[in-house]
Amino acid sequence: MKLRMLIVLIALFVFCAAAVPAQDKETAVLQDLVKQMISAQGAFDVPALEKIVTADYIEVSPLGEFDPREKMLSFYKPELKPKGMEVKNAVEEFSVRNYGEFAVVIARFNFTIVMEGQTTPPRGMRATYVCRKEKNAWKIASAHYTSINPAAPPIQIGPK
Repeated sequence: MKLRMLIVLIALFVFCAAAVPAQDKETAVLQDLVKQMISAQGAFDVPALEKIVTADYIEVSPLGEFDPREKMLSFYKPELKPKGMEVKNAVEEFSVRNYGEFAVVIARFNFTIVMEGQTTPPRGMRATYVCRKEKNAWKIASAHYTSINPAAPPIQIGPK
């Protein structure tokens, strides 16, 4: 009886230990997918975006507009990118909830835009991505972007 209990406990331990790396790998894949999306948007790389998003992709833009896939892709046409514009971004603060065939990823990204040598003040954005597996590959099915307002300057009360 004790031997059988020991075997069951060892099997359970091995199963749980094997599940953690698989989950971590999936989390890393989903985080990388979001990074690819943000990078492709900054580079106005339509072919990369087409590979990353599903055929029925929809988003809510930072302006609150409803953008189906084609509208989103048309925004990033390379010929619409202003000459000399460079976008620098960093993605952080990931929250990944994986439900098997779909996942919800929330991330914060910070970016600056360089135009003709002038750098804009850093801005932040938080986004929620709904991802779906298609033929064993993750794609982004939906995104909802929310701007993060820069911190307001401190209010001076009383004499200076």
